[in-house]
Amino acid sequence: VALLNPKTTLFFAAFLPQFVTVTAPLVQTVLLGLIFVVIATVTDSLYALLASKVRPWLLWHDGLGAWGRRMAGSFYIGLGVATALSGARGKS
Repeated sequence: VALLNPKTTLFFAAFLPQFVTVTAPLVQTVLLGLIFVVIATVTDSLYALLASKVRPWLLWHDGLGAWGRRMAGSFYIGLGVATALSGARGKS
């Protein structure tokens, strides 16, 4: 997921050197990279497994139904109103 993401590259370029000692930079860099890959693999796999378990329930229950759609719509309308009333203006 993060292999082609430029934010991941910037993150590693900005923060990884702070945790690598000068005497063994290659070993530590590879180890920290592998730790990141393992954590990302585990979390992405858990998301996929959870989605596969929830999918039949969502299909059987028609998702959230009309009530859920109304709640989601109200939430987004509320976010839009809050943004409009926040008074934050961009610089021109």
